[in-house]
Amino acid sequence: MLRSFIDKQLPRLINASDGNRVIADIKRIIRTERWNSFDRFHETSRTLASAYEKAGARAEIYSAPTGGGAGSGKWVIQEAADILEATLDIETPVRKRVLDYARNPWHVVQWSASTPREGLRGELLIIDSLEELAAQKSLAGKIVLTRLSAWNTRAALAAKGAGVVIFDTPVKDLPSATPWTKFGWGALPLESSAARIVGLVLSENDGQKLRELLRRHTKLTLYAKVRVDYHVASHDVVSGIVSGRDDPQSEVWAVAHSAEPGALDNASGVAVCIEIARILNALISSGKINPPRRSIRLLHGYECYGFFHYLEHQKRFQTPLAGVCIDTVGAVPESCGRSLKWHATVPGSADFVDGVGEAILRAALAACPAGYALQRKEFVSTEDTLLGDPKFGFPCPWITNHPFRGYHSSADTPELLHAPGLRQCAAAMAGYLYYLADAGTAEALELAGWQTRQALQRIGKLQAPTARTWEAEKHAANLQRLRRFVWSGKHSELTQQFSTLEAEVQSAIRLSRAVPARRGGDAMIPRRLAPLAPMPDNAPGVLSKVLDSIPKAALFLADGQRSLAEIRERLDVAHGLKLEPAALLAWFRALEKIRFVELLDPQAQFSRERIVRDLKKLGVRPGMDLMVHSAMSKLGPVHGGADTVIDALLEILGPAGTLLAPSFNHFDAKLFNALTTPTTNGAIPDALWRRKDAIRSVHPSHSVCAIGARARNLCSDHLENGIWAANSPIGRLIHGGGYILSLGVGHESSTAYHIAEISLGSKCLDQFGSRDRLVTPEGAVLTVRGLAWRAGECPVDPRKLNDMLTQCKLSRCGKVGLADAMLTKAVDIWHARREQLKGVCANCSIKPEVRNNA
Repeated sequence: MLRSFIDKQLPRLINASDGNRVIADIKRIIRTERWNSFDRFHETSRTLASAYEKAGARAEIYSAPTGGGAGSGKWVIQEAADILEATLDIETPVRKRVLDYARNPWHVVQWSASTPREGLRGELLIIDSLEELAAQKSLAGKIVLTRLSAWNTRAALAAKGAGVVIFDTPVKDLPSATPWTKFGWGALPLESSAARIVGLVLSENDGQKLRELLRRHTKLTLYAKVRVDYHVASHDVVSGIVSGRDDPQSEVWAVAHSAEPGALDNASGVAVCIEIARILNALISSGKINPPRRSIRLLHGYECYGFFHYLEHQKRFQTPLAGVCIDTVGAVPESCGRSLKWHATVPGSADFVDGVGEAILRAALAACPAGYALQRKEFVSTEDTLLGDPKFGFPCPWITNHPFRGYHSSADTPELLHAPGLRQCAAAMAGYLYYLADAGTAEALELAGWQTRQALQRIGKLQAPTARTWEAEKHAANLQRLRRFVWSGKHSELTQQFSTLEAEVQSAIRLSRAVPARRGGDAMIPRRLAPLAPMPDNAPGVLSKVLDSIPKAALFLADGQRSLAEIRERLDVAHGLKLEPAALLAWFRALEKIRFVELLDPQAQFSRERIVRDLKKLGVRPGMDLMVHSAMSKLGPVHGGADTVIDALLEILGPAGTLLAPSFNHFDAKLFNALTTPTTNGAIPDALWRRKDAIRSVHPSHSVCAIGARARNLCSDHLENGIWAANSPIGRLIHGGGYILSLGVGHESSTAYHIAEISLGSKCLDQFGSRDRLVTPEGAVLTVRGLAWRAGECPVDPRKLNDMLTQCKLSRCGKVGLADAMLTKAVDIWHARREQLKGVCANCSIKPEVRNNA
């Protein structure tokens, strides 16, 4: 499939791409970006939104607030900084302007403070070493010229009383270039955020001239006037969206950071994304390609701070499927060593994207020579690539010409741009994004087979058990992600195909030696609580130093199942890190303090045997038809998670019983696919419906899944019969003598009571009142009749069912793990709700709220 795409579609993308058009976009972008000021960044956002609309894409601007979350480790810009003016003059013994922000915006250090309104005067003092700085008793009244690091010495300079500091750190091989200088990345480090100084920047040549003047005249008096407006405001995340034809809610992303002053770093990445939208929409409009099955989102914002805030706070039904970071591309070959690099995604995330991207890039380079040699590289954190977080993010390789001559300096101008390189990159990345956004079952299975063959080849060359296990874990991550690309087919057959591939790899790594027991801190199991990875600069001082001691991506190995010992072993294999147990434990303790993880004691985890014992004590018996409503978090730490609970239930119910769970999406899915749509009912139902022997009913918003003797009978004809009809899955459970098991939830979560409402003719619920969309097993998208939910709250609170059923001794109550649990005959819930609503429904004025999701 991939080969066919490269042969047939990639040439069309290349022919539609125009590198000179990309350069024109870059020039428009840097008109405002070059000022490195938040007020101008907002202007850039409007430019980008307009460009996307002209390219035929839908444009969105998301506003991320500055301020908040101090000390949380979150990537938060505490204050917006608008640079209004900055000048530096020599007043005596000569009069000369040294710098002017209006002529060269690179002259101001990012996060510089302002001078007083009347400016600051001071005698120039040169300090070029930490020893010289330490020897100074006071820098009050001085203006310092230094080649020390602005980031690392700001607090020390402020502590000595420096008001204005000029940095003339050289740019390699470019003495006339002004370096882009920052006091912090997206804010001043929390530990020293109160230490503010005025920061100005000169090129090496201009700094040398100032030094020579001081030597000649012995004493220079300088006058600085700087105005920076710090305020709590916002920064933007701009999207251009190429909408999917079938499932626009599912997305593939490209990220390219804006809010930086350079042409290559990174107006080039942003402009390439605009060109991607142009290429795809032009070909779609002309009928040469179909719209992709899913949407492509091209995303721009402040590096990391914008993307991370958007990913964390913008409500999404599912994480993106895959993506790419486009950062610093289209450099003239001579400036970047003629190298185009394709860096792998984060170790541990699904790395099939690395192979897909490489194949398309190599083909594009061959068809559209740009003077580059493609290099496949290991993961390197450009920080944006931390979006490869396997739990909360998406596989995210990085394409780049970095490093290049003139990086992070005023030499990063349009003269460094290479139209053939920009054309090639835009076409290749358009192909990569389109292929993934349009992929279906055939493509997913082809990539799964490809990944399996590669994993087996690598395992065959490895001797170390941990390295072999790591390959198997990476392979499992690939298969898990590729299952999201499945579109049509039978659940049981597809699950079996993926299971067979996984079993091949598992068989190849089977080890004869026993795994040693872990003890003490090394046995602790970190479980993640927050997305992505922390920013050490936004953590208390002592924690900041600990957090900075280990690469951020190491956090992604904390899956809630691996012990610290196992994580250490994988860090060695995946990142080449050899850590002492105490060092890794200290790192995770620091993460625990800022609530990025919790450390679980394996001795305190509940085993399958314990869950079985608790369920039996509650009254669960073999042969039951049992529907479970649950809150996994209420059970406490269970070894093996949701799958352990499911295994325990199936063990008790036996071959004659049936286990059911709601696999509803509660209208969050705009398109329902029984093969891929997750449930919003929690971890246990989501794990249940994914099993190969599970049957899942077809309903766009309120599907039910089941395993066991009566699963197929219970789940059939759900759409036709109605969501909560007497012959719906839950209706059949009720009238067939089934039970409801509530784990950590009350009867207000027992959907059985809705069947009672329907049986009373409730006018607030219409089982066929709305229009929804779903995918058939053959892959067709149909519009169907679905539930119209009531437009207001029911006047009879269903939470009162809990007391009612308990007082009547119709619920058996107990504990499963740490959760309060109830076992109740489903028909008793049905009768109780009918009793509650007697005489109410006939006089109720609440109507259904009709949706049209077609």
